Amino acid sequence: MNIQQLRYVVAIANSGTFREAASKLFVSQPSLSVAVRDLEGELGFQIFTRTTTGAVLTSQGLAFYEKALEVVKSFDSFERQFSQSNAENEEFSIASQHYDFLPPLITAFSKVYSKDRNFRIFESTTIRILDEVAQGDSEIGIIYLNNQNRKGLLQRMEKLGLEYVELIPFQTHIYLGKQHNLASKAQLKMTDLLGLPTVRFTQEKEDYLYYSENFVDTTESSRIFNVTDRATLNGILERTDAYATGSGFLDSRSVNGITVIPLEDDLDNKMVYIKRRDKNLSSCALQFIGVMTDYFAKFSPKRADKLIDED
Repeated sequence: MNIQQLRYVVAIANSGTFREAASKLFVSQPSLSVAVRDLEGELGFQIFTRTTTGAVLTSQGLAFYEKALEVVKSFDSFERQFSQSNAENEEFSIASQHYDFLPPLITAFSKVYSKDRNFRIFESTTIRILDEVAQGDSEIGIIYLNNQNRKGLLQRMEKLGLEYVELIPFQTHIYLGKQHNLASKAQLKMTDLLGLPTVRFTQEKEDYLYYSENFVDTTESSRIFNVTDRATLNGILERTDAYATGSGFLDSRSVNGITVIPLEDDLDNKMVYIKRRDKNLSSCALQFIGVMTDYFAKFSPKRADKLIDED
C-alpha cells in the first residue's frame, strides 16, 4: 500500500467513475484499474463495486475511503508545509455551488489582486466542494447553510476537519422566465409554486436533502429537470413554466431573460465560506474574502437603510 494508491481511491470515490478519476489524475484508466485491483488484493476486500455507470464504494470501501482521505489530507499538508516551490507560482482556487454572483466577484478580485496568478473557479456539487477544500485542491469553498441542511453539513464538515465563516444572511429567491405567469408578482409563497416544474442542480446523493442546492421541497413538482450548469438551467426557465431557487445575489448583467422574486420562508439562510481548520489562509485568499465581503455588503439591509438615510 502506498500514498499513490490512496490518492487513486479518493479520486475514484469523489469522481464516481474510473474514467473521470484517471482524467483528473493524468493516468491511463487501465493503470488506475490495475493499481486499485492490486490494493484490493492486498487488503483482502473489494473497495468498489463496478457498475456500467460508475464505481460505488462498498461498506468496507467506505470506511477505507474515509481513512484514506485523512491520510492523503495529512500528507498533502505536510508536503506543502515543507515544499521549496515558489508559492507565487501556485494556482489560487475556490470551490463553489452554482451562483450568479461568481462572475462579478472573480472579475472584481482579479482587478484588486494584480499579481500574475492562475485563478480556478470550481463549480460543483456540495460533496465535491467539501472534499475539494478538505484535500487542499481549493483553499476556500462557498456554500449556504439553513435550517434544512445545517445539521447534516456540519457533521460532514466536522469529519473532514473543516470550519465555516458566515458572510451574510439572505432570503430565498425564485427564478422564473420573464414570460412566466408569476413573473409580475412582488413576492411569492410556497403555495404559488405547487404543481410547477422545477429545475435544480444534480447532486451525487439526491436522497440527502442537506446536499441539495434547492432551497425548497420539490416533492410536489409536476416535473424535475436535473442539470449541471447555470446556462442550461436558465435556458429551461426561459422556455418553460419551471422555476428554480437561488440567493438573489446578482447584478443586472446576470439575469438576462430571468425574473428573480423573493419567497416568503423561515429557512434562515446564511451564505458562508468553508476552510480547513488546520491551515491558515494565504494572503491571496484573505484578499478574495475581503472582495467577497464588500460585494455582499451591497445587499445588506443595514447598508440599504444607511443609503436611504443619506439621500
